[in-house]
Amino acid sequence: MQCRVINIDMNPLFKAMQPKKKRPVDPNAPPRPNLLSHEKVLKDTKLTLEQLQQENQQLKARLDSLESKIRNQNNYLSYLHQFISKTQK
Repeated sequence: MQCRVINIDMNPLFKAMQPKKKRPVDPNAPPRPNLLSHEKVLKDTKLTLEQLQQENQQLKARLDSLESKIRNQNNYLSYLHQFISKTQK
């Protein structure tokens, strides 16, 4: 009867069963990100974006009203200039 020698280093099944070596940990490294922190960042970003959009709409409405107001004032002043120039003749 022949005895076969099994080389543990060459067989991939035995390699898979061996525990993996741990990498050295850098104590100065920042903590690793997780999905919960990414979700929080995305939620905060979305909330900030919605607030900025709302503020932008309010400022646009205010700008439109101020432009309308100055247009009316300019029309009124031009009417007064015309009226004064006609009355002085």
